[in-house]
Amino acid sequence: MAKSAAKAAPGPGFDPWLSSQRLFPSYVWPEVFGRIAPLELDLGAGDGVYVEARARREPDRDFVAVERLLGRATKIAKRAVRGELRNLRVLRLESAYFLRNLCAPGTVDVITLRYPDPWPKRRHHGNRILTREFAADAGRACRPEGRLQLTTDDRDYFTWACAEMAACPFWQEDSAWRGEAEPTSEFEEKFRQEGRPVYRRAWIRRRTESN
Repeated sequence: MAKSAAKAAPGPGFDPWLSSQRLFPSYVWPEVFGRIAPLELDLGAGDGVYVEARARREPDRDFVAVERLLGRATKIAKRAVRGELRNLRVLRLESAYFLRNLCAPGTVDVITLRYPDPWPKRRHHGNRILTREFAADAGRACRPEGRLQLTTDDRDYFTWACAEMAACPFWQEDSAWRGEAEPTSEFEEKFRQEGRPVYRRAWIRRRTESN
């Protein structure tokens, strides 16, 4: 059985990739990382600047970066290898499928969504990731008192996403989280310099579903 450890098990020939061909069963995270540690998911991880910073700063936590686009996922994998970040794994897959089919219930501590595509046209709203169905899948994957955190620069999307989360009985708003300790990217610094607002909110997984 895997034991708790300060560092993820190194193993020979470190390879951060998780297979994109896996359809089932759910991952057993202590087997993936070789230890028992808090697990965070970065869904739609982009080029990996955020998750790399988190993995480097917090070696006592494990991270899975999920990114659909091959070029971006490859960049994240290169960051993991270059930085010897053995607490970071990379998966090229649709985030919603991964969450629903490859995450066992109660195994995730934090789910992060940063700047998801807002799909601004009304006829495209069905493509948005943070639906109430997604919120329910996230609620099943997260342990009680786990957290889902959202960062976006699109006010309409933020309002819409908050309403979707409010409709899901798994979650309650986490008024204490403001994202001040979150690593920032180059474009976020540009937003700040331009005075453009960034909207953040987090929700805590209830111990029991609210009726």
